[in-house]
Amino acid sequence: MNYRSATIALLAALALFRVCYILFGPFDVSPDEAHYWEWSRRLGLSYYSKGPAVAYVIAFFTSIFGNNEFGIRIGAVLFSTAASFVLFLLGKTLFKSEKAGFWSALLPNMTPIFSIGAVLMTTDVMLVFFWGAAALCVYLGSTNGRPLWWYAAGGAVGLGFLSKYTMVLIVPCLALFLLASRDKRRWFRRPEPYMAGAISLVLAAPVILWNIMHGQVTIRHTMGQAHLGEGALSAIDALEFIGAQAALLGPIVFAALVYGVWMAFARGLREKRDELMLVFFTSAPLFVFFAVKSLHGKVQANWAVAAFVTAFPAAVWAAGRLYERRRSLVLFLTATAVVMGVAASFLTYFPWLLEPLGVKKVLTGPPFNRVVGWAGLGISVTRMKNEMSASSGGVEPFIISDTYQTAGELALYVEGNPVVYNAAVGTRRMNQYDLWPGPEGLTGKSAIYVKAGDSELDPEVKAAFDRCDKELLAISWQGRPVKEFCAYRCYGFKGFEARKLENY
Repeated sequence: MNYRSATIALLAALALFRVCYILFGPFDVSPDEAHYWEWSRRLGLSYYSKGPAVAYVIAFFTSIFGNNEFGIRIGAVLFSTAASFVLFLLGKTLFKSEKAGFWSALLPNMTPIFSIGAVLMTTDVMLVFFWGAAALCVYLGSTNGRPLWWYAAGGAVGLGFLSKYTMVLIVPCLALFLLASRDKRRWFRRPEPYMAGAISLVLAAPVILWNIMHGQVTIRHTMGQAHLGEGALSAIDALEFIGAQAALLGPIVFAALVYGVWMAFARGLREKRDELMLVFFTSAPLFVFFAVKSLHGKVQANWAVAAFVTAFPAAVWAAGRLYERRRSLVLFLTATAVVMGVAASFLTYFPWLLEPLGVKKVLTGPPFNRVVGWAGLGISVTRMKNEMSASSGGVEPFIISDTYQTAGELALYVEGNPVVYNAAVGTRRMNQYDLWPGPEGLTGKSAIYVKAGDSELDPEVKAAFDRCDKELLAISWQGRPVKEFCAYRCYGFKGFEARKLENY
């Protein structure tokens, strides 16, 4: 069997399926995707919570395909396909086997977390690609001595940092790998790794400069998200984090990854095998870091996703070793993992198939409620906007929401892609909208204020208008109720009272 050709054919088929799914699938753009799309309309050096790479990728493809689901998401398909091929190269290069490369590329595509990430344009799909590329380039550079691989590694680290700041953690991981190898420690006396570091710093400069210009808001936000300074320990959060990893990867695959990384450490240390040290040090330290953080507070399930990139080749290698001794067991577990993985990934794309099995609220509960109902909300608010415009002689109202998630969805799905504002109400966190111009120059105009649920008008919004009239919006998706919003028709804008948000 030609495993390289099989890998290319498999990845091409998956990419084609995902393109068709985005084109003809039923789901709306998620709130995070809509927010990143908002960034792409206002390109800058960086943004409040993430680097600029995701915005530039979305801007490039929407300039070609338009402001729609396909234009926003096609980048995810391309990056996930490229990441899978990098995993093929990692398995092939590290373990001198195209068969190992084939299974290294196949395995993640059978897990729910990677299946979801392949069609959602988020920062994670870019992080996975650049993390794997950086690990591969450092291994090649330190093995064959060609400087070009080191410079490519610096580029991957820098671009990965522009995608998601977790990428910075690969630097100590790779340093530990070099230190652990008796042969590769010599690279600390060579200029190539430092040139790679310089390249990554040059690429990261826009983020650094932007933060200097904006009072280090990204650092403050990241410290808040990381629960720095919190002393209480929570075993419940830690168990929830571990359980989420097992659920999103599949229990057998998760166990295989843990086993593979542990075996890589044990055999790599004993046999002084650099390829095993690489997969261990570019996976285990990152996972342990987030596991420890989960003891201090909530850690989102996707935060540790990069820890599994090089763990996949490790699991394939370890399964191959175990196969020599326990053939029946490995065959059984592999077959079970493939069946479970394919089924889980299939239901990830078509969750409504669970409804005949008694899962009645699969589309109205998390996570699928995040990708339904937004187009319907856009239609309802477009109707209100047109009605208010007609009654005021053609003067269109502006649109406000209480969250950045809803604001982004309204900007995307309301006809004409209007500018939408996020009001500073209650105790919400600061976000990117607070760094953009607000509606201060729109005094005297009317507005539509939208918030989730059957909610009362926020005092800050009430004080900003002469009058606000409430309308309840029941949003349906394919004939079933999925969301409820209240929309206020507000008249006579007087301006919002100036507030300084302290919650990052």
